Amino acid sequence: MIKTSIFIVFILFGFFAAAQIPNTEVAVDTKIFPKETVQLSINSNLLLAGELLQYKAYILNATNRETSLSKVLYISMRNENDSVVFTHKLRVKNKTAQGDFFIPSSLKTGVYRLIGYTNFSRNNTQDAIVEKSINVINSFVKTKKIAGKQVDTVFVKMVTEPGSKERLSSPLGKVLITTDKSSYNHREKVTISIENLVGNNPENYVLSVRKINPLEISDKPENNQKNIVSETFYVPEVRGEIISGVVFSKTDNKPVANKEVSLTIPGKDYVFKIAKTNSNGRFFFSVSEGYNAEKSVIQLNETKTNAANFNLVLDKKDFDLGKSDASFLKFDPAIKEWLQERSVQMQIENAYYDAKRDSIIKNETNAQFYSNLGTLFLLDDYTRFPSVRETFTEVVTLAAIRGTGSESRFVVNNEYDPNGTANFNDIPPLVVMDGVQILNNEDLINYNSREIESIRIINKPYRFGPKLFSGIIAVETKNGDYFPINNKENVEEFSLPPAVKDKKYFRLNYGQNSANVRIPDYRVQLLWQPDFDVSKGSGSTTFYTSDVGGVFEILLEGYSEEGIHILSKNYITVTDN
Repeated sequence: MIKTSIFIVFILFGFFAAAQIPNTEVAVDTKIFPKETVQLSINSNLLLAGELLQYKAYILNATNRETSLSKVLYISMRNENDSVVFTHKLRVKNKTAQGDFFIPSSLKTGVYRLIGYTNFSRNNTQDAIVEKSINVINSFVKTKKIAGKQVDTVFVKMVTEPGSKERLSSPLGKVLITTDKSSYNHREKVTISIENLVGNNPENYVLSVRKINPLEISDKPENNQKNIVSETFYVPEVRGEIISGVVFSKTDNKPVANKEVSLTIPGKDYVFKIAKTNSNGRFFFSVSEGYNAEKSVIQLNETKTNAANFNLVLDKKDFDLGKSDASFLKFDPAIKEWLQERSVQMQIENAYYDAKRDSIIKNETNAQFYSNLGTLFLLDDYTRFPSVRETFTEVVTLAAIRGTGSESRFVVNNEYDPNGTANFNDIPPLVVMDGVQILNNEDLINYNSREIESIRIINKPYRFGPKLFSGIIAVETKNGDYFPINNKENVEEFSLPPAVKDKKYFRLNYGQNSANVRIPDYRVQLLWQPDFDVSKGSGSTTFYTSDVGGVFEILLEGYSEEGIHILSKNYITVTDN
């Protein structure tokens, strides 16, 4: 406990300055840091193109207890050549995270690797990532074995009594899963009860109900993962996503200290941050806010002339796993009829996607860093002037533009110091437009004033990040899409995909007067509840069966407060009566 507290104090006081740094720059023994691993629950390891892969991830410590250290988690799916199918960035809530991925028709039949990790777990010499095999069958594209290529053959066979083996070999243990009966008709309500759960751990269990496929897959040989010996230390993202990099001098290619760098994640509720490089030329931004933009802007806070003397290099979080042994799925001809039937059902189900759409939970709106300070000038409330300079002269009386051309500068007028003799009045204000810091004042002065919606003036000294400003001039355009196209020397646009948004999964209800009775229902995944509430050691829920008959598996999985892995199953049958 003491070691963990010391570690977090180091982070909070900026002891580390980047998401990844050379071990030679770490001043303490990294062995004192707590270990962190990731585990995964998935809805199925066999999916058809057109189905949904659903997953839940748990962040655990060395004793399998859930830990709240990292706040960001990554899930990636890759093929045998290590090509990325998708990478999801997830914000951790209640020490877990969940998401899903629609298997597209463009994905070839084969065996894929689903991996999960945090930035900090990559420091482990073992268990740096968790990996699960996902078998994908694409019934729309015929896949042939490449002649002469060495591959592992994975056999997919038909079984006559699907689920019989699982039901015999899966004891329930201490956790009891019960249903109101064992056999149901189509579109009938099912009630599940969970009892005798070991320990309380609210909402950190996943409850899944899915039809057992009538297929048996031969196990693919596991890849022998080598122990990782890394020369890099990966810092945990304890407050939010870390964006980091290094500023180098072009003269000698050495890192440069004390250089200011600003980050803007655009949008109507943009994210803006400023950082300064440390003695090793490293900077970092910790982003705890949610955002929607796919691309962001990072700037070296120098003039265009000076910026040409430096290179700004961002750290990358993606990494190579290396190629895995190639696999070829060989199918038993007996599965043809089942595959055709399931493909038709799936296409009908997808055709009614809009009627069964999940609800996306939007990010909370980010309050601007200056909140409601200062005075806001809504320009449509005033006479519009043709230039920004005239607008500042006639409308925005709390600020002004001095000088011309490249010597132009912005100043704020403090009503308590009309002669400008107070401290800090000789330093410039912070000028931002749509969250992008204005480094070349002419960019704003020459902007079309009719495209500006508002100007907020804070005419008092303001400290932001590592720097003090005489005030703030915050400009917002009507479209909220300003980008400094004339400052390529010190501005870089880079890809920064947002975190996966939380979902509220659609639940069909065939109650009285239901509008769903006329809609075809070929679901094989009857329930996926990634935050099943067992706050009192027990819980219950209900769902409805579909038009698909067969044996369905009820699975509860998660980790108790004591670090015990809970995996319990039960089964129901849906008949055609």
